[in-house]
Amino acid sequence: MRRYMNCINKSIRRLQPLAKRSRHSVNKRRQLMEPIINIVRNGWKQIRLQNKHGMRLDCLDYGGIVTRIDAFDRSGQLANVALGYKDMNEYTDNSPYFGALIGRVAGRIAGASFTAEGKQIHVQANEGANHLHGGASGLHQIRFETETFTSPRGSGVRFQHRSPDGDGGYPGNVDIDITYTLTDDNEWILSYTAKTDKRTPLTLTNHTYFNLAGEKGATIHDHVLEMDASAYLELDNELIATGNVIKAKGSLFDFRQGRAFRQGLEDGIEQNRCVGNGYDHYFLLDHTKHESVRVYEPKSGRVLSMETTQPGLVLYTGNGLGSEPELTDGLSRKYGGFCLEAQASPASLQYDDLPHIWLEPGTIYQHETVYRFSTQ
Repeated sequence: MRRYMNCINKSIRRLQPLAKRSRHSVNKRRQLMEPIINIVRNGWKQIRLQNKHGMRLDCLDYGGIVTRIDAFDRSGQLANVALGYKDMNEYTDNSPYFGALIGRVAGRIAGASFTAEGKQIHVQANEGANHLHGGASGLHQIRFETETFTSPRGSGVRFQHRSPDGDGGYPGNVDIDITYTLTDDNEWILSYTAKTDKRTPLTLTNHTYFNLAGEKGATIHDHVLEMDASAYLELDNELIATGNVIKAKGSLFDFRQGRAFRQGLEDGIEQNRCVGNGYDHYFLLDHTKHESVRVYEPKSGRVLSMETTQPGLVLYTGNGLGSEPELTDGLSRKYGGFCLEAQASPASLQYDDLPHIWLEPGTIYQHETVYRFSTQ
């Protein structure tokens, strides 16, 4: 584990900032597409980001929710590759967290409690006895202050929020600043910064569900995932990490050489079955490659690549979908989309050998994740 931690620390230093490592040079003289703002139901702002090729990302000031991403297939046709509700009102009770920003702590905190500076801290138990995704007052329910911008990187929107001391049970005032940027290289860049005045746990992510087929009713069975991760965290029947770091080699959790989701969804081992047949697991990234994740959809030819400064990610394959109201592109169904939730694991609150999620006063939380869309 010490070797793994050293690898992660070196890799994170090497990855920062990700924008400087883009394989494409930025033409600072290009004409940037100005973001478009519309007022939708509930008075929310809908912000549309679009690049010069026609790729588009729609999001809300409510929860930072991404409602649509239009990406090209191999024949040059655009289609939506992000799951979202047809009726905007449904986002007020967004139990699958479609497209939302997640925090203060993404993931599950066992027993909805942890120790900070010698004190037992209790947060909301909103999933049985456990705490999930920041609780009912998490970032997915926040109306953010927003500001649109254009920059040499592309056009974007900034989300700002102060989470007050005691919010959801968490200590400290936390100032959160998150930006979405859409570039002319068909990249969606998520940049996260935060600071606090008390020691507090913090790990932020985005919960967008992708389906690269871009078709109504399509599932993710035949999507092929390649992921630079040789280990993952074992889960118990409540989906709480046990602390056991499991080597993925030779198993259905080994995606290093590429593997279709299908087998893990249909013929999985006990770890697949305990999450409803599929994946809802934290993978420890090795950070040996420029892009930690690559997902390919054979029929459309769409490719989604991801790089991140985070030490790992939760891979979720939509095992619990199917009972939601109508989506933009048809009815919700099990395995209708997958999430790549780049973050550190809240299991580190119990297990010290995992990358920690503590934010200290006087330090800055700073991470970046890039989703890159292409074809083959």
